[in-house]
Amino acid sequence: MENISPTIQAAIRYAIESGASDLHLKTANSPAVRINGEIVLLDMDKLKNDEILAFADSACGDVCIDKDDLRAVDFSWEYNGTRFRCNLFCDSLGYCISMRLLTIPSTDFKVLGIPEILKKLVERKSGLILVTGPTGSGKTTTLTCLIDYINSTRSSHIITLEDPIEFVHHSKKCLISQREIGITSVNYTDAIVEALREDPDIVFIGEMLDKESIAGALRAAETGHLVLSTLHTKGAANTITRIVDVFPPEQQDQVRMQLSLSLVGVISQQLIPRCDVPGRVLATEIMIGTVPIQSLIRQQKIHMINSTLDNSSGDGMHTMKKSLEQLYALHQISKSDFENYQIV
Repeated sequence: MENISPTIQAAIRYAIESGASDLHLKTANSPAVRINGEIVLLDMDKLKNDEILAFADSACGDVCIDKDDLRAVDFSWEYNGTRFRCNLFCDSLGYCISMRLLTIPSTDFKVLGIPEILKKLVERKSGLILVTGPTGSGKTTTLTCLIDYINSTRSSHIITLEDPIEFVHHSKKCLISQREIGITSVNYTDAIVEALREDPDIVFIGEMLDKESIAGALRAAETGHLVLSTLHTKGAANTITRIVDVFPPEQQDQVRMQLSLSLVGVISQQLIPRCDVPGRVLATEIMIGTVPIQSLIRQQKIHMINSTLDNSSGDGMHTMKKSLEQLYALHQISKSDFENYQIV
């Protein structure tokens, strides 16, 4: 912290101590944090452009900052055991940094509200498991818990492809190789091809960004690997539609067939403000690649997925609406949030 200004140091400490999810450093503004989904402006000095740039230079490590290139730069940074995922960018006033605090209070599924059925899904030897939801919905936490569960219960080789590396995993029963896009590989597409030559059992792809990375994930799942990844989609049905629509029309039938055969499950999630105690609670939708779901995907009957989820609770599936109804019945979320967080 030697080259970091007192104001930024104080803001970082406050973010950690207050349990914030994000810290924002912006030229000509006081630092701000996001707590329980809400932005809070801190009563601190306004930051200077040089302060933010000096912090970025100190924190970036292997990532080189080109001061003549105003494009955004991603990097990770650690302070006193807390890791941050950072994005340095410029706006009209100067440099800014958005910092996501990568903290998990527990890896206990019950404590976090992560459905236990996911433990059964990751016991599969091959296939595709997707965790979806908007930014800040806890996707990283869920996937970190899944990897930790695998690491604690079976002997496998896990390769993670991340941009940047977020949580650092230490080998328990598994051998874990964490690779950073832009540092150890050029892009996700190349990294997936490389990973399949490195004897993995499980491949974690930080995000399926485009047609090439989606095709690579499907290929890895088809060739006997368990693939975990994320998409910024709301709901299982929307996830299927998003994947298929990325491809040109002449390839979509083939992609539907690949998905129907390889998809193990989709968990779509949102973090909802609690009304009973401070904090947020996890609402989920679970779709599992059963024979009926496979058939709906192949036959382009995506509009029937939600009704199938409603009638398949015995298989561990449920809709987001059902999850919200349960949280509302337990008086954990308000009526307005019950209505506002529905997936349409």
